[in-house]
Amino acid sequence: MADQNEELSEREKLEQENFLLKSKITIKGGEFQKFSDIDPEIENQFLKNIMAFEEAEVKAVYEILGVDPKNFPPSEQLSKEELKSRFEKLLKILEEHNITYDVSEKVPLEVSYNFLTQEYLYDMGEEMPPGFGWHIDGCSGDCPSCFQLDYCKNKDEIWTPEELKAEIKRRKMEDERAEEV
Repeated sequence: MADQNEELSEREKLEQENFLLKSKITIKGGEFQKFSDIDPEIENQFLKNIMAFEEAEVKAVYEILGVDPKNFPPSEQLSKEELKSRFEKLLKILEEHNITYDVSEKVPLEVSYNFLTQEYLYDMGEEMPPGFGWHIDGCSGDCPSCFQLDYCKNKDEIWTPEELKAEIKRRKMEDERAEEV
C-alpha cells in the first residue's frame, strides 16, 4: 500500500504537520486563535519553536548560562570596580542567551547584582530555542517580597503603606514560626 502522503503537495504536507504540532500543543494545554492565513512555513517554524520550548529540559539558570555561581560572590565581598565588572560580565552572558535585564535605574548596582547572583541564577528555567528570549524586569508581582520594593512606585498603586508594612510583618512572623518547627 502506497503512503497516502505521497499524493499530497508539499504545502499540504506542511499544513498536515502543522495540524499535528498544534494538536500536540493543545494536548499540553496550549490554545490557538485563528487570526489570519499564515504562511505554512512560518507557522511551522513557530510551532516547532513552541514544541522545543515545551520539551526543553528544566534546570537551574546558572546551568543554562554555563556559569559557576561561585564566580559571582555577594556584592559585599567586592570592590566597586570588581562589582561593576562582574555585573557587566553577567549582563553580557545574559544578552548572549537572549535574556534582557531591565529594572528601574533607581535600583542600586549592589541590589541588582545580588538579585541576579543570589536569586535569579538559582531559579529554574527552560533552555530557550532560537528566536525566544526572556525579559527580566525584576517584578514578580509580589510586592512584599520584591528586591526592588524600596525603588518602585507601582507598589503605591497596589498597596497602602500601612497594608504593605502589615503584610511584610505578617510574612516575617510566619517565616519565624516555620523556622521554630
